[in-house]
Amino acid sequence: MTQIIRAVFWVIGLLVLIPADAGAQWTVSSPNGSTHIAISLNTSTGALSYSVTQGGAVVIENSALGLSTSAGDFSSGLSFVSRSNTVINESYSLPGRKKASYLNSANEAVLRFSKGGQELHLAVRAYDDGIAYRYRVPGSGALLIYSEGSSFNLPDTATGYAQTYVSNYEGFYPARGNFSSGSFGMPVLASVGSRWLLLAESDIGGSYHTAQLTGGSGNHLRLAWPTATSVSTSRQFNSPWRLAIIGSLANIVESSLVENLSTPSQLADTSWIRPGRSGWSWRAGGNQADDNTHAAFVDSASAMGWEYYLVDDGWQASWVPSLVSYATSKNVGIWLWVNDEDVKSETQMRTLFSRWAGWGVRGVKVDFFDGDTQVTMQLYEKLAQVAAENRLLVNFHGCTKPNGLGRKWPNVLTQEAVFGAEQGELSAAHHLSLLFTRGAIGPMDYTPGAYSNSGGQTTWAHQTALPVLFASYIQHYSDHGAMYRNSIAREFLRALPPAWDDTRLLEGNPSQYATLARRRGNDWYVGTIASGTARTAVIPLSFLTAGTNYTAHVYMDGTSDNDIAYQVQQVASTSVLNIPVRANGGAAIRITAQNVPVVPSAIYKIINRQSGKALAVQNASRSDTAEVIQWAYVDSTTNDEWRLVDSGGGYYDLVNRNSGRTLDVSGASTAAGAHLIQYTSRGSANQQWQFVEAGGGYVGIVSRSSGMAVDVEGASMADGANVIQWPWSGGANQQWQLVQVGSVP
Repeated sequence: MTQIIRAVFWVIGLLVLIPADAGAQWTVSSPNGSTHIAISLNTSTGALSYSVTQGGAVVIENSALGLSTSAGDFSSGLSFVSRSNTVINESYSLPGRKKASYLNSANEAVLRFSKGGQELHLAVRAYDDGIAYRYRVPGSGALLIYSEGSSFNLPDTATGYAQTYVSNYEGFYPARGNFSSGSFGMPVLASVGSRWLLLAESDIGGSYHTAQLTGGSGNHLRLAWPTATSVSTSRQFNSPWRLAIIGSLANIVESSLVENLSTPSQLADTSWIRPGRSGWSWRAGGNQADDNTHAAFVDSASAMGWEYYLVDDGWQASWVPSLVSYATSKNVGIWLWVNDEDVKSETQMRTLFSRWAGWGVRGVKVDFFDGDTQVTMQLYEKLAQVAAENRLLVNFHGCTKPNGLGRKWPNVLTQEAVFGAEQGELSAAHHLSLLFTRGAIGPMDYTPGAYSNSGGQTTWAHQTALPVLFASYIQHYSDHGAMYRNSIAREFLRALPPAWDDTRLLEGNPSQYATLARRRGNDWYVGTIASGTARTAVIPLSFLTAGTNYTAHVYMDGTSDNDIAYQVQQVASTSVLNIPVRANGGAAIRITAQNVPVVPSAIYKIINRQSGKALAVQNASRSDTAEVIQWAYVDSTTNDEWRLVDSGGGYYDLVNRNSGRTLDVSGASTAAGAHLIQYTSRGSANQQWQFVEAGGGYVGIVSRSSGMAVDVEGASMADGANVIQWPWSGGANQQWQLVQVGSVP
């Protein structure tokens, strides 16, 4: 539901007088009163400028404004006409999202100025977490924009991170001691005193070029275009919003300012737009022209429970329809790659998109735009529109950065505009900088999860954390399917959602480390990474719901860079996780509420998902150390039935109904492969077990002592197979169904 409240009033000729060299000034303040943007008119020159404060501190010093057009040069000689104020209070939701509901809350003023009988309108907004402004030239008829005089004049002490401008935004964001020279692609991250600013733009549409920032003396960043060609538009156009997200690093990462400033959705029905996870064979290798290559990756995507598979460059029209049919039988949707040269005209795109939709294709990856001009921006708009008309999802590659297009056209689920994993071995430092820059302005098709090709630059646990840190509403995983199917982190990657209900930066520094938490439903996912030296990530879990018990599945650095260690912990909102992180390492954590329906002291048969056989004591023994095995359940016996006794903290003793002895680990071992036995209850941790939801009515049974799961050895289907403890992999031989068969009076 969207609600917009607009309280508008006109103020004719109302000025705030300030010193004579500045002239007149108008201020717009944020809803909470912390952020202020002041617009000044120099009455001597008629030139406009602005400055910004937050919490009383100057974060943007006096910065030039202005527009040179075929209707007149509005960079000087202006006179004030009027001001109107608007209170904006709008909520909306998106299929691809980093939060369940977006709140667009701001105070806006539209200031009207005149010169030679022509008017320039300046819209200014103040948000609690930033500011934005844009231009309009009213009237009718054609209009040329020759240049824009906008700028961000940062304090002399400002430092930060910025990418040297390239039109596809595939570069690094190195630390910079100042912004006094160079040409920078937005976003630009700046540190000013105790605050951070992220400079960006939104709502470009097809009526403008994308902009870059050119550094000048004293950290004066001036807006520049990628071409000397004028913008060709018409009066009543809106320029893009020039914006600054301002506050803490959490404000930067969690902000939705780019989306809030964008044109609202043009689609009345978005029910068909489904974010998802996708396999991708391009980086992993294989013959891209061979449909068997893609069928194998479809199988892997299906095994992982992923929604999509992307067929990249090299596909053949002769076999795509049959591949789509095969993938559909596996509950996997197909995306197709296309070069933008093949869809540059509306006729081309309508012909191809209609044909592919008829085949059952679900989405298109359009590549190699490599441009930021107005013509290219118009192409993005038309592609998104025509794709939506054919119910096709979109991924733009070799493209411009996000500017809110995903709100206007929600079928645009991601954009590249990043030096991503397809480029090869990339550093932890690069990953950290992306979280606070490119990743903060919109979905990013980085293609994470490069286990076999990380090249020693980062650990495998670090790679597992990246799809938490890098939101992409079609998340492509870049390695061989077997690397995920056989990974100890398989269940994490199977469960990891593509879109989110909440996003929170828990800690971070753009050059050292970061920990980010995201929520979908009742489950939380946490990613932490480090650059350079090893550290211990200290993660308070105060974001969890108080009074609820949770299970934390922790996938962290093991004994080597290519080893992922797995732990299960009982946690609550008062808990603090202490996770050791290797140099350039990381960890990925899934935190789930404990919703396993267990009736204390009830009698259960415990059935293995893979074999369908029951957990039983061998030969119905009543002796200590008797082996625990699997065996076909027999109604008339009780050695295959267990009473659950609450041992506190979310753990249970499993007491055999026949012997009265407790499920135990032989020798209290914490080693993988240790056999399970029955033994007289001693209240020890190796006799206490936790039930972890595994989906479909099944649970994992995890030892309090070792953190390992109850497992049928060798995934055997046979009666008499040993039951052991083994690191949780989520396999069917580790999943058990609790079926109540009685109760204790």
